[in-house]
Amino acid sequence: MKATIQQITEANKELFENLFNYYLYELSAYSQEDIGAEGTFEMEDISPYYRDKRLYPYFITSNDRIVGFILVTSPPYVAKEADYSVQELFVLPKYRGTSIAKDAVMQIFTLHPGRYEVGMFKSNVRAVKFWTKLIAALEIPVSVEDGSTEIQGNIVQTAGMKFTVA
Repeated sequence: MKATIQQITEANKELFENLFNYYLYELSAYSQEDIGAEGTFEMEDISPYYRDKRLYPYFITSNDRIVGFILVTSPPYVAKEADYSVQELFVLPKYRGTSIAKDAVMQIFTLHPGRYEVGMFKSNVRAVKFWTKLIAALEIPVSVEDGSTEIQGNIVQTAGMKFTVA
């Protein structure tokens, strides 16, 4: 399956917000977050993604169907030594195990070459494996840093990768 990326705009914000809540549901297995009083996961305001020119939100599509999203940030939303960060990468379960995520990331790298940082929950074995395999296949030098973050009172172990895409 071939993937393409399509800019998320204010015109399709409802679709993005709905998909983002499903992403938070999936991520809760690693973040240990609980749902809010409304039965959904409480999101921070994600409207800057389609309003701020320093943020690059894209739907991932395949065969004209939205199958996920990828959210990329740039300064001032990244560490000083980075030009970009892949903040979120989500592909619907039906489409995992295909080349869709890799295709989308490679398109991002083509559009936005530079110094990257990517963070993930260490317990998200699928994400760790995906990024490790992709960066190794590209033969890009990478530094990996372990860390942790607190989410709703839970300490969650993280891994961060830093690398440069020319």
